[in-house]
Amino acid sequence: MFRALVVALLVVCFFAATSPPVGAAESSATRIDYVPPVDAPIVDGFRPPEEIWQAGNRGIDFGTVAGDEVRAAAGGRVVFAGPVGGALHVTIEHGDGLRTTYSFLDEIRVRRGGQVGVGDVVGVAGGAFHFGVRAPDGTYLDPAALLDGTLHPRVILVPGTDQGLDALGDGERRSLWSTLTDNGAAALEFARETGTSWQRLVAHYAEEFDPATHLARAAGAFEAWRDQRGSCTPSSVSMPIRSEQRVAVLVSGLGTGSGSNSAWEIDTETLGYDSTDVVRFSYAGGRSPDDANPDGAGLSEMSVTTFDAIDSQQSIDDSADRLSDLLASVAAARPGMPIDVLAHSQGGIVARLAIGRSGANGRLPEGVENLVTIGSPHGGAPLATGIETLREIPGGDAALSIIRSTGAAEELDDRHPAIGQLSETSAIIAEIHDRPVPDQVRFVSLGAAGDLVVPGTVTADPAAESHRILPSSIGAQAHGDLASDPRTTREIGLAVAGLPLGCQSLGEAARSFVTAESVRMAESALSAAGAATALSPALQAGAAIRSGG
Repeated sequence: MFRALVVALLVVCFFAATSPPVGAAESSATRIDYVPPVDAPIVDGFRPPEEIWQAGNRGIDFGTVAGDEVRAAAGGRVVFAGPVGGALHVTIEHGDGLRTTYSFLDEIRVRRGGQVGVGDVVGVAGGAFHFGVRAPDGTYLDPAALLDGTLHPRVILVPGTDQGLDALGDGERRSLWSTLTDNGAAALEFARETGTSWQRLVAHYAEEFDPATHLARAAGAFEAWRDQRGSCTPSSVSMPIRSEQRVAVLVSGLGTGSGSNSAWEIDTETLGYDSTDVVRFSYAGGRSPDDANPDGAGLSEMSVTTFDAIDSQQSIDDSADRLSDLLASVAAARPGMPIDVLAHSQGGIVARLAIGRSGANGRLPEGVENLVTIGSPHGGAPLATGIETLREIPGGDAALSIIRSTGAAEELDDRHPAIGQLSETSAIIAEIHDRPVPDQVRFVSLGAAGDLVVPGTVTADPAAESHRILPSSIGAQAHGDLASDPRTTREIGLAVAGLPLGCQSLGEAARSFVTAESVRMAESALSAAGAATALSPALQAGAAIRSGG
């Protein structure tokens, strides 16, 4: 249902509907032999959607690399050559009435209306390449069957403005746009790496509403549980308290201030840190004031600044740079002392980015040993994705203004950079996925099953040594409560001590995963529905255009 709404948005936003051609007539045609357009393996096969508005793979994708030449599978006339949705496509009509499409090109070598022969170069691949085949009535056919000679369609020629074609414009573009909304390998690669923000959002929702996505996550969660059974710390083992002096750097989340917040509730005392060794990161730079450590014993040379909710919503890039500076200052003030970074919510993204970037450019202090993130959206936050979707559609700004005016978002403001950077499709989240954690740092991520702010399954990060979703009731309070939860304290203590996380039964792990993934799915559906509702005036306008009103 919701995938249909998202695809409908795109069609309405980009194209005016036209009436389908009429007067179809059967025609015999000379059989044509088709040859593969590239010399590369097929990486994703033909998976036609059950409904025309759904995503699937309406062709086949080849594992080409940038620069590979793409050739015409048979001779014919070029009926389209140009961009649609930011991607380059070529469509050729052949003598038997079939149309072949060549999508996600980096360069086009033919012109619309020109003739090509079999094997002529039509373009250059920009990466994975999509090859599609359509009958004259618009039906998508299996290109693999066409190439191996087992496809023998009954050709239906459709008279129109140009020997069976439409005006080589909107109709062809609508057909090519459906390729962009697919979740085939080439479409997803294009949307993620080179597409516009809108295209990345469409690809994201297409993937989120595919049952195979959730089955794959479930399989991954089961495999992780199975692996941890061979190396976990039984509940009978007491949490160790390391005797050496260590520094804990606390990093809070979005919308927090230097006063009371969830990150400051991490139980550093039980974990064995002396109050003078706890440093609170300030989003304004330096360290935040701390009543338990007012003089900053041993840290007096470090700047102390207060920060507020607006500061914490600044660009995550700026926040990460300031945290990197703080870690360098702590290391200089406490030379040789181990440093553990304990971060809650957005703070985990800031810390992950700061440590990854500092490690890459050689600025990470040797003393930084552990990173533990608590309720941090390493996969991006679905609600932030919903806000980003509203930003991209007509009517979305008005909807966001209404949300702000009601006070429902409290001190959060989508006009500041951070919320957009927490979207599942943001460049920051993509960088985190691509950037490794330095070998010197042990990285552990914790989430809560019922967290409505950051669903537990998005707290997973492939770079983390361990990830655990702790059982919790469903509600927004689960997010803040996770920081001070005794189970969280125990897991932090195990991680800092270099021990495996606590053992979790299959039943507990399965229930936690199902709860967290259900929350994630519901929030994605809510976001798509909200976008469709905000776009309803545009949808109505599109309907009026279709009916000629």
